[in-house]
Amino acid sequence: MNLRRIAIASIAACTGLSSLALAEPIDGEEPEMYEDSYTFVCPDGGYQSGCTREDVELAIMLDEAPRNRLASECLYRTQADCSVTASGQIAALTLGTTLHWQLLALQPIDGPATEMMVLFEQDGAVPNLLVSHQTEGYFDPPVAVRDGDDRFILHVPARNRGLGNADLILMESGSGWNWWTAEQLIADADRFLPEGFTLASPVEFNLREGSAFALVRRESDAGCCATGGVAFVDFDVSQPHSIAITGVSYQETTPGELRRIGPDQVTGESE
Repeated sequence: MNLRRIAIASIAACTGLSSLALAEPIDGEEPEMYEDSYTFVCPDGGYQSGCTREDVELAIMLDEAPRNRLASECLYRTQADCSVTASGQIAALTLGTTLHWQLLALQPIDGPATEMMVLFEQDGAVPNLLVSHQTEGYFDPPVAVRDGDDRFILHVPARNRGLGNADLILMESGSGWNWWTAEQLIADADRFLPEGFTLASPVEFNLREGSAFALVRRESDAGCCATGGVAFVDFDVSQPHSIAITGVSYQETTPGELRRIGPDQVTGESE
């Protein structure tokens, strides 16, 4: 099984609430991929014009020395306008390999601007695609949050407009790549909160420290406001095949009257 199929199997295994994902098919059957929530710009240049995640992956050019073209040429073959906005590489010393990434700005012919992250591993002649992820918001450069103790963890921070987190977290500990989406980790953390309360996106992850911070939304809250309080999420990132939530510290805010203070009510003078 190549790394691309391993990544697909990992995605499918992660669709439940459990944060553990094993990169192997069950009973010889190929697992179904999760919904293409982040496939916006298709190879034909259209916006959500019917392509699948596999179609997008097959349109990534990794056949001829892609690492030499990271800064100048879009690796995604699409009829949409495409430009490279950032690129780089990350040395994964624990794995004895190098990861290469490219951030693309895509403008479909019939939809909003989209960003795309292409991430691949190359420790020999043949590169292996790990991520071809799109968002209608933005990406930050990927960060190696752990490279030691026989495991490598990579965080790809991302936002999807007003919908919040679109982060990806990847782990390799010698037995294939596993990866999680922020949505899956947030859903897992919500199980620790009282009924009627959920984490409000965006969640601020600090995977170097194994923690996250978020406001908490009440079931009755309007879409603009989270009034439930604050939550601190703790992760165990020392396991060989998973990232597990070990607990959530939650401080509820007591409901009260909303007060707005205008400029005419401010006392004192600014320095």
